Amino acid sequence: MTKKEITQEFRKIDYELRVDRPKIVPYPPDLIKRREFLILAQVHLNNILDTKFKKDILFERLETELYSKVIEIYHNWD
Repeated sequence: MTKKEITQEFRKIDYELRVDRPKIVPYPPDLIKRREFLILAQVHLNNILDTKFKKDILFERLETELYSKVIEIYHNWD
């Protein structure tokens, strides 16, 4: 992933977490689990940036794959 793509992904996740919040209070447990995946995705994006800074291609690929899996789970939650 390029830095531009990572920035776009951070913005998408930030929108989902802060702006596109459900109006249900308190959140149902299912929704909480789903939103936890967004937070986990942010962690993986941060790790991708860190591995880019360290120029560690192997771990960058690993973190990118983990990020893809987390986002796939999030989008296919039903």
